[in-house]
Amino acid sequence: MDDMMARPGTDLDRFDSDAGKSYTLPASMYVDPDVLRAETEAIFLKSWIYVGHTSEFAEAGDYLTTEIADQRIYVIRTEGGPIKAFHNVCQHRGHSLLRGRGKARKLLVCPYHAWSYDHDGNLIAAPNCAKVEGFDRSEFPVPEIAVDVFAGFVFVNLDPEARPMAEVYPGAEERLLALCPDAASLKKGGEDVVFDIAGNWKNVGDNLLECYHCSTAHKAFVDLVEMPTYEVETHEYWSIQWGGTRPDNSAYDYDPQTDDRTFSTLYLWPTLAFAKFPGTTGVGTFSFLPTAPEVTHQVFAYHAPGKTLTETEEKALAYFRDVLGPEDVDLVEDVQRGLHSRGYHQGRFMVDAERSEISEHAAHHFQNLVARALGGAE
Repeated sequence: MDDMMARPGTDLDRFDSDAGKSYTLPASMYVDPDVLRAETEAIFLKSWIYVGHTSEFAEAGDYLTTEIADQRIYVIRTEGGPIKAFHNVCQHRGHSLLRGRGKARKLLVCPYHAWSYDHDGNLIAAPNCAKVEGFDRSEFPVPEIAVDVFAGFVFVNLDPEARPMAEVYPGAEERLLALCPDAASLKKGGEDVVFDIAGNWKNVGDNLLECYHCSTAHKAFVDLVEMPTYEVETHEYWSIQWGGTRPDNSAYDYDPQTDDRTFSTLYLWPTLAFAKFPGTTGVGTFSFLPTAPEVTHQVFAYHAPGKTLTETEEKALAYFRDVLGPEDVDLVEDVQRGLHSRGYHQGRFMVDAERSEISEHAAHHFQNLVARALGGAE
């Protein structure tokens, strides 16, 4: 707790590791740039961060680039077969080796001075190196980053001592495969739904992980989901919410005789959730990462069994894009403005003893992981 007290804006005050007794994290932790800097070191540079699906790396040379905080990364299917990840930085002067996504040639050639690397990060050629005394190509490999695959979904971790995902999230992969047995063979379908939200990343996570607000703010959602059946379960680094649904609803219709009637959200700390919508056989990925103390880049991507989405999948995606997603963005952005108010400091988690469908224990679980990472909670 002393470390937290010493950091600007991170006094936990009445936050408690006991969900039933706890107040929320203080408002200052959602606006202070120093807090985000601390979170970057303690969370984003030491956690498993989602980057894509294995189907996006089907052939040797298939790659994509991403950024975690200020760290540029590329992920590639190597010539030897495995998917690997590297710091996206030439070892000569620091220029990026790849941009965007696509299919790389056998050599990755830096566009600045043409240092060239193979898919395993080894420096193969550097112009004029034969004339440079003592130059040794083996001194300059591109540093590799840990990669893991979770039910067909690819994650990276910048921590050299990262534990495998199976150890961090025991039982979570099995739960996802129970929801979507064909997860590993899915392919991205439809357009990504992207929001750059004027809100802190924790604000987005808080909203994602509780349904206390659903009946007030998501009329179509509570018409779709049979809330008395809704359950919320937490584990050390993951949580899951699920419930039955009704086909006669105002969100979108589906065939209850042939389609799965379950809605579920499976969250993996810190910034990824899988979403299973009723009537669909694929799964959505809901990723959110901070780009500034009060800006979060959120991407919802749908992964389908076939190249063409079914009519029900189109309807479910449209519901998220046009209704549910914008409703949540509006809520988060309004809360973010409220967090600047001199009239607000901390709220109280509404956690009941039964851990009911509207209990906020999963949101508390999320905030407790933040507090633990920053050294301020047991």
